Amino acid sequence: MVESRPDRPHVVDDWFLLPAPRPAAPVRLFCFPHAGGDASAFAPLARALAPDTEVWALRLPGRGARLREALPADFDALVDQVVRALLPHTHPGITFGLYGQSFGALLGYEVARALPPGHRPRFLVPASCHAPQRWAGELSERLDAAGLLAATGFDRIVAQNAEFEALALATTGADLALCRTYRYRPGPLSGTRLHAVVGAGDPLVCGQDLAAWAEVAEHGVDTTVVEGGHLLAVPTDPGPAELLRAVAATAVQPVGPSAPARRPAAVAADRAPVPDAALDLSDTTFWEGPDVAARIDALREDAPVRRMTVAGDGPTWAVLSYQHAAEVLGDAENFSSLGGSLLGTSPDGSAPAGSGRMMAFSDPPVHRTIRTPLTPFFNARNTAGYTPRLAEIAGQAVRAGLARGEVNFVDMIAPVPLAVMCDLLDIPEADRAKVVALSDRAFLSAGPQERRAGHQELIRYLFMHTIAHRARPADDLVSVLATHRTDGSLLPIEDVVLNLDNILVGGVQTVRHTAALGMLALLRSPRQLRALWDGEIEPADAVDELLRWTSSGLHVLRTAARDVRLGAAEIRAGEKVVVWTWAANHDPAQFERPEELLLDRSPNRHLGLGWGPHFCLGAALAKAELAAIFTALRDQVRTVELTGIPRHNKSIINFGLDELPVRLVGR
Repeated sequence: MVESRPDRPHVVDDWFLLPAPRPAAPVRLFCFPHAGGDASAFAPLARALAPDTEVWALRLPGRGARLREALPADFDALVDQVVRALLPHTHPGITFGLYGQSFGALLGYEVARALPPGHRPRFLVPASCHAPQRWAGELSERLDAAGLLAATGFDRIVAQNAEFEALALATTGADLALCRTYRYRPGPLSGTRLHAVVGAGDPLVCGQDLAAWAEVAEHGVDTTVVEGGHLLAVPTDPGPAELLRAVAATAVQPVGPSAPARRPAAVAADRAPVPDAALDLSDTTFWEGPDVAARIDALREDAPVRRMTVAGDGPTWAVLSYQHAAEVLGDAENFSSLGGSLLGTSPDGSAPAGSGRMMAFSDPPVHRTIRTPLTPFFNARNTAGYTPRLAEIAGQAVRAGLARGEVNFVDMIAPVPLAVMCDLLDIPEADRAKVVALSDRAFLSAGPQERRAGHQELIRYLFMHTIAHRARPADDLVSVLATHRTDGSLLPIEDVVLNLDNILVGGVQTVRHTAALGMLALLRSPRQLRALWDGEIEPADAVDELLRWTSSGLHVLRTAARDVRLGAAEIRAGEKVVVWTWAANHDPAQFERPEELLLDRSPNRHLGLGWGPHFCLGAALAKAELAAIFTALRDQVRTVELTGIPRHNKSIINFGLDELPVRLVGR
């Protein structure tokens, strides 16, 4: 006869799996799986938390060993079943908490509220989940089982086995249908500490979303962003074990107004300032994180103008507030563009190529000399006359995307700004694919050497293009600049080429990445997307908020022309000053509820297109392009469904997305 071992996994009451039984553990943690998930996902977490915490993983009907049992058709009915299963294992002598992922977090919240006094958890840790009062509004009607599996990354795993894939789709679909029956009933969660967590790479929920949990918790909420995607605890990874261990360690502390208002030392505070020596804002992973607003807020509150070291550029002054950003951008006398307008332009501190010869790298009055002949091509009247052509280009791009069904939104929309810039610069159709490839290399490559090589190739092309237009001028932009005279002399051909390079690359990249990041923001803000699609807000009126929210032109560089004081900072002549546009555009001192995408925000004096003398020459055209893109989408597309995980590029110049996989469904 073989003796059973008490430390081996076993099942209790058919409702709970104990992957690593520890009956002497001081804390019991009930874990609720995600939609389509199974109790086995929590086995690594159970081993990681032992011996101090014993994991009880919920075994829901309709999956695993309970596959043949029917899942309730109503969310409230499932809550009732789970409460009855929990009650025998939650008497007052047991210290316990709940941890749930996505759908499981919502279930855990309602179960915690439904448990009677004396049986309520000491703590609740909802992971990867919108707050319950916002659940229905954030659960897209277009999200189906396949889309949810794709968002979690499980689609690639289940696709290896047709039978497993069919089962996963059926189970996930049933849970998703159950989620749609959920109805939030107001009322706080009493007597339970609440700590919400999300993965930095979660495509469905971001760090800012967690703050809403405070509205449903009696004593507020702590929030943490950890590494990972939408699902944290999975069969191959314990997930937020360190966080759960720290939260469980505080479970014996009293709950209420007299409770110590501190976080456990092992928990990463949502707003804890990061030492400047360890922080490089030129690392794009900083800006990808869903908690970026909280981190920037903490830095800004501590010092809105602060010294930081940037890889390749050394010490710089980082400007994080709207007020100081506008002051720097509007004061060309004290903050010069001669040292370059972007990080990486001149890492050795020397004047960059084009200094004093390009609009972007010059100060008044030289800047005005170059800008003046180009202004008519970008003014409101010419832009309005170009509107039919914009509608045609945008409509073609959207129709092509609809024909393919599943597309990378970034690639789908790229032809729009490319066609516009090539129209303006009179670039032949046969050369346009080459030009955009060189543009991408020049501005989106990861390293400065690759970017320089891209620029050199693009400049070679533009050099020959300019020579041809100077020899046979017409009324296009290239001809006008190539034949422009100052003090009786033509602009040097090299100066013309450098400025065309800047216009082309900036015009293509800014619109493309604002459109893609804007689409992602709308997918994550379904109420705003619905208002746009239903015509409550016109695309032309929404564009400024998309520009503010995305801030794809992530930073602007200036060099102090003399010793100058900016806020509390004493800046010396020659020191680099970097305006971090995203930070300024999300400053609560300037924008009410800056963390929210509000398409009808007014006034909206954002810095997404610059400020002062260097305000974007093509601002009116860029806005018209974006309006045309979203008008074409609204008119032709009924739904846009996220089918995979968005992937950011690695550019701090035109920060955006390389991939935004979506499915388009026509009207």
